[in-house]
Amino acid sequence: MIPQDFIEEVLARTDIVEIIEGSVALKKTGKNYQGLCPFHNEKSPSFTVSQEKGFYHCFGCSAHGSALKFLQEHQKMEFIPALEMLAERVGMKLPQRNDGFSEQQNNERRVIFEILEQACNFYKTQLRTHPSKDRAVAYLKGRGLSGEIARDFDLGYSIAKWDSLHTYLGRMNFDSVSLSKSGMSIERGDGNHAYDRFRDRIMFPIRDLRGKVIGFGGRVVGDGKPKYLNSPETPVFQKGRELYGLYEARRSSPRLTQILVVEGYMDVLALAQNGISYAVATLGTATTETHIERLFRVVSRVIFCFDGDEAGRKAAWKALQSVLPFLEDGRTVAFLFLPDGEDPDSIVRKEGGSSFEQKLQECTPFTDFFYSRLELELDIATPEGKASLSKLAMPLLNKIPEGVFRQLMVNSLSKKVGLPSDTLLSASTAYKKPKSSQSGASMLASEKSALALGKNEAQKSELSRQIDQAISMLLIQPELADLFHLEDYAIFRSDENLSLLVELIDLISEQDNISLNAISDYFNGKPDAARLQQLANKEQLLDVSQFADEFRGFVKLQLSRLEEELKKTNIEDILQKPVSALSRDERELILRYHHGHSSKDV
Repeated sequence: MIPQDFIEEVLARTDIVEIIEGSVALKKTGKNYQGLCPFHNEKSPSFTVSQEKGFYHCFGCSAHGSALKFLQEHQKMEFIPALEMLAERVGMKLPQRNDGFSEQQNNERRVIFEILEQACNFYKTQLRTHPSKDRAVAYLKGRGLSGEIARDFDLGYSIAKWDSLHTYLGRMNFDSVSLSKSGMSIERGDGNHAYDRFRDRIMFPIRDLRGKVIGFGGRVVGDGKPKYLNSPETPVFQKGRELYGLYEARRSSPRLTQILVVEGYMDVLALAQNGISYAVATLGTATTETHIERLFRVVSRVIFCFDGDEAGRKAAWKALQSVLPFLEDGRTVAFLFLPDGEDPDSIVRKEGGSSFEQKLQECTPFTDFFYSRLELELDIATPEGKASLSKLAMPLLNKIPEGVFRQLMVNSLSKKVGLPSDTLLSASTAYKKPKSSQSGASMLASEKSALALGKNEAQKSELSRQIDQAISMLLIQPELADLFHLEDYAIFRSDENLSLLVELIDLISEQDNISLNAISDYFNGKPDAARLQQLANKEQLLDVSQFADEFRGFVKLQLSRLEEELKKTNIEDILQKPVSALSRDERELILRYHHGHSSKDV
């Protein structure tokens, strides 16, 4: 059995108009398309195709169905071949079938979808009718949002009570286990009761491409922390693949030509309020390859919006690196950099939609940003600068799919460095990065080199660098904390050098799906706040794919260091004793230590 969620995903990605117009001449009439019905003879068109809803309907013969059913009924294709054809068109492969597991999984997903839809309706009702709604309404109006936008995006309100939603859904016979799996309630430690995940927050329902609610974002109305809270990962929601507002953008304009990627929920709403209905937001994460793949399934042009400061440009550079493997011919990427301290929400409210549209028309092309970023601190008027530019650029250009665009990018580099493109391509093999599996080992070798010098200052400098690198990676990819179990490494807590790292891991472990903003809020006003901000904006030389191996290498290295220091301390304590007072084990320990045995041999 093919899982129902897979079928739904294929249909969500499929443009039904493209499927049907190969067999039927369709004409746009309002939001839908019309043509002569292929299932019966008619002279006046009664066959309607809804691109938004993904189905066709004939008012003459009552033929009705999805793109999949059209292939089955009109093209006379069997179910599996038809589904496989649609899947291939959208870059998906049929999964291996496991009847028992798939059925169980589908039943679980169905219940979760029902819970989330009911939660959405509940929150909407609370925003309209609850006695405490005025605070939420006042907040939305203060941000310049209209009732129409609230309606179009199904905004809601979760009241401050601990279990209002849990009680409401419980009356609808949803069990506690399902409510917990949906992410809407949290079980108490005593197992006797559960409470709502979202309280006293403006609620933003997150929908998939079919319009089904798959999760929520919540913005606190008062001064609580964190300011923004997302649903945890569930069987129907993975934040690394979902984009807030994508469904609404497609609904507003089925023939989208471009999508603007912004940071937050309020940015999407403010832009829609001002006529820019094609903005989407990542859910507190950096733009992932899954995000990019999904965007290019819908449009051929993507614009990333960032702050114009150095932190924003570093974030843009990371997005550029992620997009490289998807830059097939016909796809374009551009970057919009905003003035320091501004975001799309603030600018569009001050200047209006027309002014913002003008900024989009003047945004930075991919090529310009690519080379301007690489040329920072390089003097390409010199042979050394040209060689450095080539060494930096070619490994990145090699990630672009073969085609005209890649060749044009190589030709641009050829003009800058004064070498034929063939020479650059042949030389690029020398610029390949080492495999990620070597990264942890390289860190260990670095530490051994510092120790061999026998200089305390060198050791301290290297240790500080390693810790800063680990923290920086953790801020970018908080899930790395799952690789580090503090209960197994109590020794880490005893080391003053690692205190900030330990505190950060504790925070990440306590809060599911914590965002960088939430981390910043937690450390705001603390002595380490500035250090964390600096590390969050640190330029990364490693690919994100290398982070896990690098972090494991770091943990292994620090364990080795701390164990060695602990052993040395024990040795020094023993040496304070008179020789006559030493036990046999203590004498053996001293001998082993001086012969260079490792801590594991002691």
